[in-house]
Amino acid sequence: MNCFLIINPRSRNQQSRKRFRKILEEFRKTGMDFDHVFISSYAGIRAESEYANRKGYDAIIAVGGDGTINATINGFYDGKGNRISKAWFGVIYTGTSPDFCKSYGIPLKEKESIGTFTNPNIRCIRTGKITFRNATNSGITETRIFVCCANVGLGAGVAALSNNIRKYTCDFIGTLISLLWNLAVHGSRNLIVKADQVVYDIPRVMNISIGRTKFIASGIRVSDGVEDDDDRFYILTAKNISVKTLSRLLYQVYTGELNSSGDLGSSGILELTYARHLEFQSSGGPVGVEFDGDPAGFLPATIELAADPLDLMIQKSK
Repeated sequence: MNCFLIINPRSRNQQSRKRFRKILEEFRKTGMDFDHVFISSYAGIRAESEYANRKGYDAIIAVGGDGTINATINGFYDGKGNRISKAWFGVIYTGTSPDFCKSYGIPLKEKESIGTFTNPNIRCIRTGKITFRNATNSGITETRIFVCCANVGLGAGVAALSNNIRKYTCDFIGTLISLLWNLAVHGSRNLIVKADQVVYDIPRVMNISIGRTKFIASGIRVSDGVEDDDDRFYILTAKNISVKTLSRLLYQVYTGELNSSGDLGSSGILELTYARHLEFQSSGGPVGVEFDGDPAGFLPATIELAADPLDLMIQKSK
């Protein structure tokens, strides 16, 4: 198998550099042919992934955190959500918040990850396609792929602040501080959501999570993700938040003890529903969008499944 490794030297706040020599040494021991590149920007990682897909590598492996994973996966797809090659995708994790790896059973230790590639089990996973307003130019829309979860509302601010705080704290603490800060500083918004052709005008929304995997971000989760053969997303809506309801909210999002109401328009605090196609608009000021751990842009946004699944290399069942 001919592999292409995309290595992000800035993962884990640039603390993972010393691990790369060991990773490359372990990879050489497998006897597999491989090339590698060191790159840290989103655009650079995506471009290298697209290059490797078009050059015919058998497997393309992201070495980094969730941001590296997302950028590498985007190189597998064109702008319409179609795969551009038949390459397999793999991960050697060196980041701070392993939501993707925890969701799909990918080992966090480098040696175990590399061992997976020599005799992989291939899992076809469905990915989301999101179109949103570009953060730097409001007149431009952008389409990207995500694999774990997208957030509309508070999530963009939480991701931006926690990515900085994690330099000084652990993943859980950094995200919790960011969540509390954003809850205190940023108000709710009124959103118009179209879910499978039904339109909802939802007041006092703090955040809506749209995802496939159990883990939303840094310990925040739902009870179960969506099965690989299910063509829906879960939709977790947090709204009507007050000081009295905050402790209950935090308990539910960190334990995943949520119940499905089946109705986006109900008056509860946390509502878990499901849909295949979603459109979001704000009836007020700008509302941020983030996915797979990084803020990206603003509403309006559209979310649906990408046309083709991703072939993920995971461990064989014991």
